[in-house]
Amino acid sequence: MLRNLFNQNSIANKYKNLVNQINALESNIKSLTDSELRAKTFELKKIYKEENDLNSILAESFAITREASLRTLGLRHFDVQILGGLTLNNGKIAEMRTGEGKTLVATLPAYLNGLTEKGVHIVTVNDYLAERDQVSMGQIYRFLGLDTGLIQENMTVSERQKNYDADITYVTNSELGFDYLRDNMALNLREVVLRPFNYCIVDEVDSILIDEAQTPLIISSTIDTFIDKFIVAAEIIEYLEVNIHFKINEKKKNVILTEQGTVQIENILGVTDLYNVNDPWIPFVINALKAKTLFFKNVQYIVQNNQIIIVDEFTGRIMSDRRWSDGLHQAIEAKEGLPIRENTQTVASITYQNFFLLYPKLSGMTGTAKTAELEFEKIYKLGVDEIPTARPVLRDDLSDYIYKDQLSKWNAIAKECKDISNQGQPILIGTTTVEKSEMLAELLKEYQLSYQLLNAKPENVRRESEIVAQAGKKGAITIATNMAGRGTDIILGGNIEFKVRKQLYIILVNSKKIWRQQKSKFISSLYNQFPLLSQKFLSILFSLLNNPVFNSLSETEILRLLNESDQIKTPRNDYECSIKFLVNEFIRFEKKDQKVENTIVKNLGGLYVIGTERNDSRRIDNQLRGRCGRQGDPGKSRFFLSLDDNLLRRFGGANIQNFMQNQFLDDSPLESNLLTKSLDSAQKRVEEQAYDARKYLFDYDDVLNKQRNVVYYERRQILESKSVRDKILAYGEQVVAEISLELKEKNLDLNEALFLIENLFGTNLILNLFQKLDLNKSNYDQTELDTYLYQEFWLFYELKSLELEIRQPGIIKALERTLILVYIDIAWKEHLQKMSLLRDAVSWRGYGQRNPLFEYREEAYDLFQIIGQTTRHLVIYDLIRSSML
Repeated sequence: MLRNLFNQNSIANKYKNLVNQINALESNIKSLTDSELRAKTFELKKIYKEENDLNSILAESFAITREASLRTLGLRHFDVQILGGLTLNNGKIAEMRTGEGKTLVATLPAYLNGLTEKGVHIVTVNDYLAERDQVSMGQIYRFLGLDTGLIQENMTVSERQKNYDADITYVTNSELGFDYLRDNMALNLREVVLRPFNYCIVDEVDSILIDEAQTPLIISSTIDTFIDKFIVAAEIIEYLEVNIHFKINEKKKNVILTEQGTVQIENILGVTDLYNVNDPWIPFVINALKAKTLFFKNVQYIVQNNQIIIVDEFTGRIMSDRRWSDGLHQAIEAKEGLPIRENTQTVASITYQNFFLLYPKLSGMTGTAKTAELEFEKIYKLGVDEIPTARPVLRDDLSDYIYKDQLSKWNAIAKECKDISNQGQPILIGTTTVEKSEMLAELLKEYQLSYQLLNAKPENVRRESEIVAQAGKKGAITIATNMAGRGTDIILGGNIEFKVRKQLYIILVNSKKIWRQQKSKFISSLYNQFPLLSQKFLSILFSLLNNPVFNSLSETEILRLLNESDQIKTPRNDYECSIKFLVNEFIRFEKKDQKVENTIVKNLGGLYVIGTERNDSRRIDNQLRGRCGRQGDPGKSRFFLSLDDNLLRRFGGANIQNFMQNQFLDDSPLESNLLTKSLDSAQKRVEEQAYDARKYLFDYDDVLNKQRNVVYYERRQILESKSVRDKILAYGEQVVAEISLELKEKNLDLNEALFLIENLFGTNLILNLFQKLDLNKSNYDQTELDTYLYQEFWLFYELKSLELEIRQPGIIKALERTLILVYIDIAWKEHLQKMSLLRDAVSWRGYGQRNPLFEYREEAYDLFQIIGQTTRHLVIYDLIRSSML
């Protein structure tokens, strides 16, 4: 019980009464039939509608979810998982160690908030996790009468609408963010997929809200690209030398051109000014230098299908839908000799910070949030509660081994792998880049060690779940780039479900090929391979092989059926029923061996995690360590470091380097408290720099966000309104008032005034004006002119409406709405470009003792005023000239 597990100051004390209430309801809930349990959903919905308060149904809803989980998945929430669910429902971050069942925890607040019928979004880091969780956890919601949705990359608008309208929707952060931006570019309500935001649970919250938040979400359109300049710049920099023509700042990921370098490039190009506004070369040169000195193949990116694909430095995953901005991506394409794709222009953007702050209720879960607690509180107003483990943590985090250089370190890792694998203890090795993972793989080959490799390369990604699931097998060696958000538990002794499905797939595919020709040989080999399989298993297998419908299935369809067998509640046909039985029977058969394997691996010390380098963030290190010692399992971790590791080289300082070099007598490692402290300090500095960069991005986007909210709110009002007639009339009257004001302020004579009016309203209005006003007057009557312009606009508008309505009924309403939306989007797109240029411009004003952010706010306000004016003038101009021809 909770009182025995936690001390008086723990999070358990805070929710003690609620947990006791939930536990007290368990016996009554357990006595209900399935239909009675499902009926509880309608009762709770009714109570919520009457009281509009989730707290009144919280305890009962949690108890119902726990029982539904037990009946559908065979999993009962532990008390600590109840604590996690309460934390999430309270709008906080639940820090739960790897293997504590975060996916199951999310079902508790998701079901409760799903009862509001306003929608719940559960956000994951990749499509695989979204699909897996929706399929598995969705069984609980569907059992209780709620529907679930899943958003995948290639879905149509109607499919997205249907899935977002579900009570609980699983979606990736990027799909959700881009759908929001696309909704705010829609020209028709039928194109809008999202409903108003209600409640969001973010899985791997630190990965999404911190690591991913360093890059805003951007929707772009292609623009003219100076491809030749990218190619020439890539060639020019070959004639430049570091520290003579340019300097590299690794900490800030920047390159600075020296005066000597500027002269050298100008001489090569035969130009007088690299910074010429009309023909600038400097951005192309700087990007070419960055591409060469700061961005490396198989580290920051890979080459796939003749394209540069970015590798996420925090998760080791590829980001095929992302491109570096401001010409950097094109510069890297030129460096690698690949086809240069067109540059892009931003048409819509938002930072993850401001996007997730749109949710009235936000929460998240992860295994590593405490080190970033300050940022969560400052940016997202999210507190972090550390949830205790269900069982004591037995992991042993050993002190770091430090070597004098890279060669010594990698040889030591390989030797350690050989020694440990000889004993049978499974090993997981975490590397920071694709390049280093492949280099270590080659080294292990020399030691004649078998291994599994998991990095951003497509051929490895496809087997990700299987590789991670089997990383706990006896004697297994797994090399992986960063392990954030892998989403598959490493089970000591191996994951039998993956093993069973793989073996069954091989049996079924091979048997289809030889069943008819060599039936007796097949049966004999099967008996030899699995002598303890039941007779019923074999008879079901043989009947399946005689099923003509099954024999017509492709290998891909068979694999899909095997992977989805646990989701089939009521099989639709004979072969589905057979496959479900075969999988369950095989799992039962293999469980005996798995228990033995699990015990053996535990006795060997559990999973051994080796870190090959300290990451820039302590969280990433902790994520790697957290892969072992799950749910009370034994395990140990150790980091192997060298003095020339990136982090120590960039931040350790020359004094540390010199001091430590003198400590080494041979290739033996040191265990140095001084170096450990130095590394901890370096990581903190990197984290602070990364936080400053995100805070900078957030502060500047906050200015734009206020403007974005105004524009998007006006867009939505126009989309939802039945008629925008009043808006058009208001636009016209404002345009007339602005023209009148300009005439007064500039004190224009009549000819100049006529030119200004003609430019907007056309020549017909001018002819009428000539007839009406006395042109012999040296000074015209401003009030008379204003009155005339207002009257003519109203009259013109009515005539134009009648003209278009006669030709095609209803067209004027559609035209007006489309015109406003299109020109709002055009003005907003131009505004984004101006704001980007403004941000670059004000950054230099800090050298003049002026506050760049303050200057940005001031000038951004002035720029924003122009959007409305531009939109009004363009809409009225186009409406006046519209026709059905």
